[in-house]
Amino acid sequence: MTIDLRLAVGFALGAGLAAVSALLFRATIKTAPKRPHYVAIVTAAAMVGAAAAVWPPSLVAAGALLAMIGVPAAAVDVVEHRVPDRLTAPLTAGMAITLVTGALITDSARSLTMALVGAVVWGGVLMVSFLLTGDPGPGDVKLAPSLGMLLGLLGWKWLLTGIVGSYLLAALVAGVGLLTKRWSLRDGRMPLAPPMLASTVLSATLAA
Repeated sequence: MTIDLRLAVGFALGAGLAAVSALLFRATIKTAPKRPHYVAIVTAAAMVGAAAAVWPPSLVAAGALLAMIGVPAAAVDVVEHRVPDRLTAPLTAGMAITLVTGALITDSARSLTMALVGAVVWGGVLMVSFLLTGDPGPGDVKLAPSLGMLLGLLGWKWLLTGIVGSYLLAALVAGVGLLTKRWSLRDGRMPLAPPMLASTVLSATLAA
């Protein structure tokens, strides 16, 4: 299958998952959702689906989970500055199941070990930061293991790229927000889930 065809299939997969993403967003958000929220979710899910289409076959299911559950989790964080447990818990469980299954199919015990290491490292880094400074929020800490599993499976290089990239993207978004006056220091904690998700998808795509 050519890259162009895989991307087309990926966009179709993302578009199909976008409906589920929108429903999960609506079910977990506390404030009244607006049309731009749904447009952003559908677009993001389609992009994640397209990216996952070029990943190794054993990781496509993980990409589908990110499009279906990770995208609405990030969207809730943008709107309400929280990442719901109702989304992080099934995402972590789903990631564990899909990645373990993929590792067993490919008979790669090392990949399975690295996935576990990735979950512990990224989750541990954010947990230490949360305990020492109160940032990032507990929802971000709970989101990190599922993302760390995916990048850990790809290797140390991509795990570190994902972690560092998430902070670089967050700094970039914060800087643009301050310059355009769409964000101020008075707004409090900046949503970290979207940069985490974006950095993970970008890193996995580059690795592929």
